[in-house]
Amino acid sequence: MRNVKLGSLLGSLGMIIALAACGGSTAPASGSPPASSAAGGSGASSPSGASASASTAGGLSPELAKIVDAAKKEPVIKGVWSESSFGGSAGFQELVGAVNKKYGLNLKAQFTPGEDMQALMARVAQEVAAGQPSTTDVLLSNSQGVHDASPSKAFKPVDWQKLEDKPVPGEQGFDPVSPDNYALAISSAVTGVTYNSKLIPADSVPHKLNDLLDPKWKGKIASTPYAAGFRDFAAPEVLGKQAVLDYVSKFSQNIGGLIRCGDSSRLSSGEFLMLALDCGNDGAFVAQRQGAPISQVILDDGTSLHLRYAGVPATSNAPNAATLIVLFLDTPEGQQFLYKYDGMDLHTFPNSHMKSLVDKVRSAGGKVWTDTVQNLNAFSDYSQNQKQIVDILQKGVPK
Repeated sequence: MRNVKLGSLLGSLGMIIALAACGGSTAPASGSPPASSAAGGSGASSPSGASASASTAGGLSPELAKIVDAAKKEPVIKGVWSESSFGGSAGFQELVGAVNKKYGLNLKAQFTPGEDMQALMARVAQEVAAGQPSTTDVLLSNSQGVHDASPSKAFKPVDWQKLEDKPVPGEQGFDPVSPDNYALAISSAVTGVTYNSKLIPADSVPHKLNDLLDPKWKGKIASTPYAAGFRDFAAPEVLGKQAVLDYVSKFSQNIGGLIRCGDSSRLSSGEFLMLALDCGNDGAFVAQRQGAPISQVILDDGTSLHLRYAGVPATSNAPNAATLIVLFLDTPEGQQFLYKYDGMDLHTFPNSHMKSLVDKVRSAGGKVWTDTVQNLNAFSDYSQNQKQIVDILQKGVPK
């Protein structure tokens, strides 16, 4: 997180970003919106499909039993993140309720809507540096947030794999535990192109990077003000920096504006027909659930996986309860919870939804790059590349 020329990659590989072997697939179909839980209680219903078994300390490892016992002395756990992430208030009530049931606890959940992931990480890092209790007792963040906060030791180190019932599976280029045992990967989002499925016929949906250069799309494509996807493709393992800069210089001539991921209303309205590249399949999943005519395709040229991590702030007031929440999110029940609300789970679990998407990319010969904290550390010019790509995109926006 070297350099391959874009032309040869697009020509010889012909397929690197797809969800399907011959041309991409739409984002997973969404279910009906989850029923909201009563706010402020000690436990809403557990996630759908959660085990009905009673939760006691029996059968737990000695290390985990100690954490459960200590969590019983922590009556309240605070959660702070966006209301649109992880189910917001209702989701947090449900999550804490499931952890209460699994471990025989009586935690009271207190949720406060907060800022975006990286802003919250920066805030917690400042609180830890000042020795103040953290705003949130458990941190759910993206890779960049964990990467930026790790040098300040904002997280409590935890031997996550030792505490899990079964170690979270990794793979080449992906270690689910961030350096120094600060955080544990809990889900993956697969990047591609989000588009208006009502205004773009199925036979016109782009499946390759070159398709986005077609003059018919001029002014109808939006990109992001932070170069989502493209910054990842600049990794030497994918297309490489120069190939991406050359491509974006051509692509920028077709864009009509820059919008944030998740701003699907501007696609639904027809202001733009597509967002390329996006931040992951979760955006289309949430929009579909709300009834919007939005889908996603993963290009045949390759994809990047955007991770979500969970960890415990070093100055959490409920570090043991927070540890149990993190561990729960990588259980089958926890993975169902994450997919229910955000359309994401972890791609290395055998039966995960994201694994099926990633497998299709790989079977088509596509490149897959994962934005682990380790890969971000190794990709030393990631931020510099991002700035250069953003500059090109901004110059392409019509005045």
